[in-house]
Amino acid sequence: FIDVGTTLLKLAPNAVGIGEDGQEGWITSIDADDRIDLRQGDVARTGLPDDSVSVVNLSLVMHELPVSAAKDVVDEAFRILQPGGQMWISEMDFESPAYAAQRENAMLFSLLRATEPYLDEYADSMEEMREYITELFGELKITAATGRHYALIATKLSREDKGEGVIEDTRFKPDGSYGLDDTHLRPWESKQN
Repeated sequence: FIDVGTTLLKLAPNAVGIGEDGQEGWITSIDADDRIDLRQGDVARTGLPDDSVSVVNLSLVMHELPVSAAKDVVDEAFRILQPGGQMWISEMDFESPAYAAQRENAMLFSLLRATEPYLDEYADSMEEMREYITELFGELKITAATGRHYALIATKLSREDKGEGVIEDTRFKPDGSYGLDDTHLRPWESKQN
């Protein structure tokens, strides 16, 4: 676990699961459900069998990791996914105009960076990660999810179906503008339209 995660594991009361240090974990809002097998641990080493799951969902995880660790997570997702299975990633899009402007504002970005130690590395490696995922999985689709976040779906294709790898990127409109308006910092009233 990253230091913040380890600290949360130690401090969170009424937790479910076991943390890295053998103490109770930090997940607190899960009710028992026989359909769910909740496990807490290292996402890059799940211990699940090869080809055993249909979907891996990574929401706002990748920017918390150095690129090498993010690639380990992608490798593990690929290993445990069944053929035809999908990895879903929702994440900050530093290629969106909203995040590009935020990153150019040194004061604002330094405040954000203060709580996100790998943010620059993540922002600078977005294209590298898309290429890595496409090479491994064979097919990648990415679209704007908000004015500053993307949704990515990578499908695990068989070796025969992979070909050269396909990236379908619909984040930007034909005129070059981002697919969705950035409403992130607008007051609630402006979102009512």
